[in-house]
Amino acid sequence: MDIPKAIGPYELRRTIGHGMYGDVFEAYDEEREIRAAVKLFAKAPRGATAFARLRRDALAAGALGHPNIATVIGVGEHEGVPWVATELVTGVSLKQVVRSHAFWPIERVLDVWRQLCEGLAHAHREGLLHLDLKPSDIRVNADGDVKVVDFGAWHVKTLERRRPRTSDEGLHYRPPEVAAGERPDGRADIFAVGAIVYELVTRRKAFPGESPTEVIRSLSRCDPDLASLPSSAFSPGFEQMLARSLDRDPAARPASFEEVHADLVQLVRDAAPRLREADASPAASQPEREGFLEELTRARAEDRLEDALDACRKLLALDPDDEMARRSLSEVESVVLTREADELVGQALAHAADGKLELATRLAEKVERLAPWSPRYLELQVYLDEESARRAADRLVATAQASRAEGRHQEARAALEGALAAMPGHEAATRLLEEFEEGGPSEGPRGLTSDPPASSPPPDRPGASRNEEGEASSSQQTEAEALTAAALRHFTANEHERARDAVTRALALDPRNRRARELQRILRVLG
Repeated sequence: MDIPKAIGPYELRRTIGHGMYGDVFEAYDEEREIRAAVKLFAKAPRGATAFARLRRDALAAGALGHPNIATVIGVGEHEGVPWVATELVTGVSLKQVVRSHAFWPIERVLDVWRQLCEGLAHAHREGLLHLDLKPSDIRVNADGDVKVVDFGAWHVKTLERRRPRTSDEGLHYRPPEVAAGERPDGRADIFAVGAIVYELVTRRKAFPGESPTEVIRSLSRCDPDLASLPSSAFSPGFEQMLARSLDRDPAARPASFEEVHADLVQLVRDAAPRLREADASPAASQPEREGFLEELTRARAEDRLEDALDACRKLLALDPDDEMARRSLSEVESVVLTREADELVGQALAHAADGKLELATRLAEKVERLAPWSPRYLELQVYLDEESARRAADRLVATAQASRAEGRHQEARAALEGALAAMPGHEAATRLLEEFEEGGPSEGPRGLTSDPPASSPPPDRPGASRNEEGEASSSQQTEAEALTAAALRHFTANEHERARDAVTRALALDPRNRRARELQRILRVLG
């Protein structure tokens, strides 16, 4: 599907997500002066019932007015294909958190679980189920606030499903009754949230499998491996709560999110004495303490981090159990590490823009050791994951094309399935696989042709003069290189808007500038 310039009242700015069932764009409504996330489905649903149900559920989600649910602000059709607009939610998705390998303490996971319970309990009370919850549908901002997105799309998706695919990431979080085609209720969402919480803690799928058949078998026959959950001050209650939420029998699960929320509250209350005992420490009594505290406060206010670290160490020399000094030391060290990590992230992304993905990956591994919680590390990891997935999918599409040319249609189909498993929503793989399904395995896809190579130039931009071969003049190339270098400097300094402006100007002069085009792609991925 060609990307439109506008959908309804929204001007599309950039693509922020791809999936089996459509793409998500950052958009802007000039009349209302609001930014939005617009999801355009991949194809029109068969029959009017699915769209009517989508409209009803989307508008119902828009009326919920709960801080943990993204507000739906519009729904409509574009050339017969449905779209839904929601508020533009900042932060990262739980899918990005899991892929970044960043460690989250159990307390933070419990807070995410609590907020999900509050938002989904409100939705269920209003008669609205999600039924397709997965980590990519849950976003967490810098303040720890959680929002659920993509309400109302389940009924469109069910009509589009012909058979489970490896690219259907939601399959791992779908309860057995849904996978079996039975009519679900609110306990299906409870199961999905439990599977997401399990993955946040263990970084493993609760119900693993390399193929849809294996995942469905795991969902219908296996119990999650609770031994993989680390022991904590919340054990064994935490493990027991997860086991109930992930029970294969819906009747054995909690009856509502209110019940799960109440159990979470009690779990924290039961653990509070153990946590207080672990945090208790005697106060330091030395007279020098006040002087060191003043030194620490002044150094932090003036951003003299080395002096602040020295003051913390002096306080801990007086009293190794000084909790305030420990906390300050940890905070200052975190700032130092974050700054070092930001510098390395900038270097890594600059290497990525030059096409040096292996070098960028090595720098990312160093950043992970330094500051795995750094938001910029998460940005870097998201880009590297998507770029690696794109390259793997491109290779598999090329393999499929070669296999088809030699008449090996089954191998071609398998390669295309593999491409979609590597990168759900990959445009060429999706299109070619649909052609397979329309033409049948014996015929192979009709008109199977390769996409333009990644190195091919984008269309000329207005106002840029070209020679007969369509190349920019030497002066334009020189100016474009200077703008690209400036964009990289802005990018390394985390000045994304200035970097975008410089890249746009560079490509207007020289659309074939490889570094500028790669940097443009990075900026699109990172947002």
